[in-house]
Amino acid sequence: MTERLLRLWERPLDGDAEAAFREVYADPVRVNGGLLPVSGLVERARALHTAYEGRVTELVDEIETPGRLVVGFRMRARHTGPLQTPLGTVPPTGREVVIRVTDILTVEDGLITDIWMVADELGLLLQLDAVRAAEGVR
Repeated sequence: MTERLLRLWERPLDGDAEAAFREVYADPVRVNGGLLPVSGLVERARALHTAYEGRVTELVDEIETPGRLVVGFRMRARHTGPLQTPLGTVPPTGREVVIRVTDILTVEDGLITDIWMVADELGLLLQLDAVRAAEGVR
């Protein structure tokens, strides 16, 4: 499941992207407590492809039990397009970034039905100089 999931987000979105996502995700899927249709996941994937080039995912760890999958990974890429963040849009910087992500997934009948996703957005914003650390903070 992990390999299929990561490949889905890395590959270019051509053809019927929603159908490809429905092979992995329930429609709708719960994301951090709110329901999101598969079309929303596809929009998020397209936004990632717009913001980054040369994306490579490095699996750090995974734990799989019946009905649950936890995946920790690093995404490495070059920031080449506008990036939507909670603090606003960050214009392209051309910088190489590393984003740490943990996904806690509920799996029912072979489909992901619930996602609890945590990404190190502050670390990313610091890498892009979109925010600055307070003096003396490392």
